[in-house]
Amino acid sequence: MTPEFAIGKVAGDVLAHLERQREVAVRDEGATVRAVETALQPIRVAYADSQLPRAYFDALEGELRASLPAAWRAVAGPFTELEARGFGRWRGGDLGARLAYVLAGLTLGGLIIWLPFIPIWEKWVPFALAIAGWWLPDAQGAWHRRRYGKELGRIIRRLEGCQAALEAGVPMTELLPPAAPR
Repeated sequence: MTPEFAIGKVAGDVLAHLERQREVAVRDEGATVRAVETALQPIRVAYADSQLPRAYFDALEGELRASLPAAWRAVAGPFTELEARGFGRWRGGDLGARLAYVLAGLTLGGLIIWLPFIPIWEKWVPFALAIAGWWLPDAQGAWHRRRYGKELGRIIRRLEGCQAALEAGVPMTELLPPAAPR
C-alpha cells in the first residue's frame, strides 16, 4: 500500500482529529465514534479516488473502529482530567508559587554549599536552583504533555503492527489491472 494509506499514518490523522475535539469526545463514547467517522470520511474519499483495492481500506477502517476509540479514550480521559486540574501544580503555578519555588531553590542551594558533608562548593548552585524553581511549574506541565504524546505514539505503533495482516488480506485479483476486452 502507499504510505499515505498506511495504518500508522491514518491512525495519526484520526488521533489528530480526536485531539482537536478532546474536551467533548473524551467524555462521550458516541461523540468519540462520530469523531472517528468524521476523520475517516476525507481519507475514505481520497482512497476511493486512488482506485486502490477496497478490501484493504475496509479492513483498515474495521481495525481503526474496533481498537482506536477505546484505546484513545483510555489514555485521553486521565490526561484531560489532569490537565483540567492544572497538572497538579501547586497554586496552578501562579506568581506566588513561582516566587516560593525560587526562595526554596535559594535556600536549598545555600544549605548545599553550607553543609560540610556535601562536596559542592560552587557559589552558582543556589542561583541555578532558584532559576530551576521559577520554571518548575512549566516543566511539570511539559512532562505530562510529553508522557501523553508518548502514550499516543504507543497506540499508533501498536496499530502499525497490524499493517502486514491488512495487506495480506487483499486478494491478488484486486491488484491486477482490469482485463482488456477482446
